[in-house]
Amino acid sequence: MDAIDLLREQTKGAWDWLESILADVTEEQANWQPGGTANSITAGYAHLVVTADNGFNTQLKGQMPIIATEFKGQVGLSEPFNASGGWRDRSTVRADWEALRKFGRAVYQEVIRHVDAATPEDLERRVDMTPWGLEVWTGLEIFTLHGINHPRLHGGEFACLKGLQGSEGYTQASRAYR
Repeated sequence: MDAIDLLREQTKGAWDWLESILADVTEEQANWQPGGTANSITAGYAHLVVTADNGFNTQLKGQMPIIATEFKGQVGLSEPFNASGGWRDRSTVRADWEALRKFGRAVYQEVIRHVDAATPEDLERRVDMTPWGLEVWTGLEIFTLHGINHPRLHGGEFACLKGLQGSEGYTQASRAYR
């Protein structure tokens, strides 16, 4: 196994784990707004999948993201997602959960497509992130953030938000993914 094989395995595991957590989320649970400044599952999931779509397709590969092509106007969000990674007030965002999940599953397939095609040159590629207030990243940082870290981080949030609503946060299936 080489580093790219490990990246593929870790990415697939992270996204499968995320999918197992979200498998039984209802639209009501997704749109539930917790107290304080916490985000709903809808706001967090939209942030996760839109930034992954942009990270791989636009920033890394210089292509149009699928949110602007095959899913244009079809992601089910009550408000447009802005380029800085979300909304001014995430507490007002609602979604047609099934439409958002359909888009999210397509993003998952895009992520896997990019990871399966990854080359050492892709991992070394310099990616200008200054338009988003960041520095120049490497392709590896894009793969790691959107392929592994972001799904794991937000998956934990979603499990917590499910638990706060009286549902099991980590299902038996999600426990199987390490």
